[in-house]
Amino acid sequence: MKFNIIPTLCALGIVAFLCGCQGEKSTGPQTIAAAELVDVLQKRLIEATDGEQILLPEGTFSFKRALSMNDVPNVTLKGAGKGKTILSFKEQIEGAEGLIIKNAKNLTLEGFTVADSKGDAIKIQACEDVIMRDLEATWTGGALSSNGAYGLYPVSSTNVLMEHCEASYAMDAGIYVGQSNNVIVRNNYAHHNVAGIEIENTRNGEVYDNVAKNNTAGMLIFDMPDLPQANGHKIRFYNNLMEDNNGKNFSAPGMVVSTLPPGTGMLMMAHTDIEVHDNIIRGHQTQGIALTSWLFTGQPFKSEEYDPYNTNIHVYNNKIEGTKGPVDMTSDYGKLLSGLMKGQAIDIVIDGVFKPSTLDAEGNPSGICIRNNGDVTFLNLNAGKGMTPAEMMKNLDQDISKFDCELPGFDLGDYDKWLATNQ
Repeated sequence: MKFNIIPTLCALGIVAFLCGCQGEKSTGPQTIAAAELVDVLQKRLIEATDGEQILLPEGTFSFKRALSMNDVPNVTLKGAGKGKTILSFKEQIEGAEGLIIKNAKNLTLEGFTVADSKGDAIKIQACEDVIMRDLEATWTGGALSSNGAYGLYPVSSTNVLMEHCEASYAMDAGIYVGQSNNVIVRNNYAHHNVAGIEIENTRNGEVYDNVAKNNTAGMLIFDMPDLPQANGHKIRFYNNLMEDNNGKNFSAPGMVVSTLPPGTGMLMMAHTDIEVHDNIIRGHQTQGIALTSWLFTGQPFKSEEYDPYNTNIHVYNNKIEGTKGPVDMTSDYGKLLSGLMKGQAIDIVIDGVFKPSTLDAEGNPSGICIRNNGDVTFLNLNAGKGMTPAEMMKNLDQDISKFDCELPGFDLGDYDKWLATNQ
C-alpha cells in the first residue's frame, strides 16, 4: 500500500495552524515603546487607519517638529494621563502648533500633556464628534508673550466635548472654542492664562463645572467680526468658579486680548442668547462681570451680517463677592473705570451701547436682564450716549433695577440630542 506523505503533512500543518490560532488570544492595540515614540509617532499619525487606537506610554518625550493628522475617522490617541505622558516641544524648530488634527470624525484625544509648543498646543480644526479628555496644555517658562496663543483649541468643529482638562500660561486663551457648533466644556481647570476659558463665535453650547483662577480674565464669551462663522448664539454658563483672576496681561501687543483689564471675572462681548447663572465669581480687582458691545472697542469691521451688540443676555442667581479693588491701572479700560469710579471696583459693569431696535422711548433696552445676584454694585457707562470720559461721567447710571427682568430659556435644537449621549 502506497502512502502519500505530502497531503498528510499538509493536513497536519493545517491542524497545527488552526490549533495555534485557537490557543492565541488577541492582544488588541499595543502601547508604543517609550524608546521608539519620538521616532514613530508622526509616522503612526500619517499612516493611521479608520478605527485605529494609538497608545502612548508614560514619560517625557521631546519633539522638534509639530505632530499632525488629517482626514482619518475613528482614531483614538491616548496616553497614560495628563502629567504622565508629556509631549514636550521646548526644542521645536518647525511647525506652528504642537499637535494639529484636521478633518477627522469621531476623534478621541485623552490622557496626555502638550508642553512648550511654539504656537498653539493642541488644535482641532474642522472635525466632527470630538472628545478631548484629561488633556493638559502648558508652557513651563511661565507667563511670557512668546508663549503660544491657545492651549486647547477646537475651531470650526461640530459636536465637541472637552472635560477634565487643564490649561495654563497661554498668552491668549488657555481653553478656546471658536466658530464651532454643539459644544460641552465641563470640569476643566484654566489658570495663569490671559483668558482662562473663551467661547468665540460659537453656536449652541454649555460651559459648566469649570474653574478659572489666576488668569487676567476668568471666562469670556466673544463674538468677533469678519470671521467665517459670525454671530455666535445660545451659550449657557453655569456652576463655574471664577476666582482671583487678577494676573498680569502678558499677551502680545495688538491682539484683542491685550486690551483685557486684569481683575476681570467674566466678560461678554457682542453676543446673543447667553444664560449666566449659578456661578461663583469672587476676588476680582477690577470687575466681576462686564457686558460690552464691539462698538465700545472703537475697532472697525467689514462684515454686513455681523451684529456688534449684546442681545438676549440673562445674568441671574450668581454669587459675586470680593470685588474690592483698587482697580488695576495697567489697561486703558482700567484707567477709565478707575477715573469714573474713583478707584472703586464694580461687581457688574455694562457699557450702555445697546442695539437701537431694543430701546424704548426712554432709551432703556429690552433683552438685557440682570437679577438675583445678591447685593452687588452696578454701573451702566451709558457710552451709547457718548464715549468720551466726560460724556460717560455725565451719563453714569448705577440703577440696576432698570435691568430687573427675566428672559425665557432657549432651545438648543439638535444639540440636545447630542448632549443626551454625553452626560
